[in-house]
Amino acid sequence: MNNKFNAYCRIEPVKEYTAEDIKKIRKKTGTSQGFLAKWLGVSIKTVQAWELGTNIPNGPSARLLSLLEDGKICVDMFVVNK
Repeated sequence: MNNKFNAYCRIEPVKEYTAEDIKKIRKKTGTSQGFLAKWLGVSIKTVQAWELGTNIPNGPSARLLSLLEDGKICVDMFVVNK
C-alpha cells in the first residue's frame, strides 16, 4: 500500500546510542545530566544509566537525541520549567 506522505518526508531509523554517544551529545550541547533529563522528560537516573552503559535510550528519547546530534534542534529552542 502506498502512503501519500512518503513523497513529503523520509523518516530515518533511530540509531542505537552508546554511553559515549550520550556523553558526547550532552557535552556538545553544554548541558548537565539533570538538565538533559528534564529536557527529555526522563529521570536523572535514566541519563546516568545511559552514560554508564547499563541502559540505552529508546522511543522519543532516542529520536530527540538523534535530532540534537544532527543539529536539527537545540536545547535552547525550548524552555524547561522549574
